[in-house]
Amino acid sequence: MSEPSVSMTKPELLSQIGKERWRLDMLLAALNPEQLLQPGACGDWTIKDIMAHISAWEQWMIRWTEMHLAGQLPDVPLPWDVDRMNAETYTRLKDKPLRSVQREFHRSYQAALNLVGRLSEEQLHSVYDETWPMGPLWTGVAANTSWHYREHREGLEKWLQK
Repeated sequence: MSEPSVSMTKPELLSQIGKERWRLDMLLAALNPEQLLQPGACGDWTIKDIMAHISAWEQWMIRWTEMHLAGQLPDVPLPWDVDRMNAETYTRLKDKPLRSVQREFHRSYQAALNLVGRLSEEQLHSVYDETWPMGPLWTGVAANTSWHYREHREGLEKWLQK
């Protein structure tokens, strides 16, 4: 989920988020419900599971950012273990109906865009060592939006070509 640490402005970040999400949405729109529910897209996961996973990370990023901006220490799970977090999220959401996952996928994206829209350039480029251990705030946002969308889109493209 990481990218080279190049700085980008808020308009550039919003553009990258929109571009990568559009690419992911276009890929998903070309698929039927049976394809979205077929295991194997990422390990045992279905595409529906990947959509739920992306939404979960968007929601965590939103909550952590809002807590940080309120002067609170974000409630990130410690010890930090992405594989454990992903496995727990999969177990919690794997039986959620497709339509519900799709609605949440779109809702959480809009919430992420709204959050970024409220952030100032200064906030996005500041490093808050005490409450945001991921470097400049914009990198945590990008890692849980545009970089994440691209990572899973590219994986899905490879899987669908098999």
